[in-house]
Amino acid sequence: MSVKAGSNQKVRRVRDEGVYWLGDTPVYLTRKNVRNLRLRIDVRGEFHLSIPWRAPMSLARDFLHEQSAWIARQQERFSRRQATQPQLVDGETVAWWGQDIPLKIVENPHPRARAVAEVGAGAIVLNVPVGAPLEKRQRALDKLRKTSLEIRLAPVLAKWAAVFETEPGAVRIRRMKSRWGSCNPRTRALTFNLELSAKDPKYLDYVVAHEFTHYFHPNHGPEFHALLSAKLPQERQLHRALNRRKRTA
Repeated sequence: MSVKAGSNQKVRRVRDEGVYWLGDTPVYLTRKNVRNLRLRIDVRGEFHLSIPWRAPMSLARDFLHEQSAWIARQQERFSRRQATQPQLVDGETVAWWGQDIPLKIVENPHPRARAVAEVGAGAIVLNVPVGAPLEKRQRALDKLRKTSLEIRLAPVLAKWAAVFETEPGAVRIRRMKSRWGSCNPRTRALTFNLELSAKDPKYLDYVVAHEFTHYFHPNHGPEFHALLSAKLPQERQLHRALNRRKRTA
């Protein structure tokens, strides 16, 4: 959400302007070198408004009241996500390569303890400092997911490189909101969704083949599917199954 409020600003330091309460909702205000008022919600569900240096505070307040309906919708969406988001507590299960694996939490009281996840005997063990927040637990689990995905990805890339008789470009792994993978035909860079580590390995095989096909056909037209189907006859069934399954964080 933004509204234009001035231009030709000089570079200046960020300044905290405190909190504005919109009913029962706090909005954290910050002066920045921005052209527009910018309202966002962070991963903790907190609202932040960036204010241009020359914009009067009254404009910021009026803007927040105009966006009260948007704020209410974002709060509702955040609450729904929180209700379904794994909390990474002892005894919870984690989706891991197509299986639900128990999570074991081991708290370390040492003041310099770090959060580290590892695959143990029939469980994922999350070693964390006492009272470690969800964000720290998630980062440790994500690091484990990335390492595991890198290991599984290497032979799959080699397999499909041979099938398509081409070589992949740079390969990246990160969280992706709406796609399982992406391909830049110009740079040949491939990106894969971290959440593939939650799925059956057959879906990783499909996504890699899918992205290799984009080296030859950048869109999803008939020629794209003709080539992919020739290399992987089950591609349409795998696509439908992967995208109707619940995604796991």
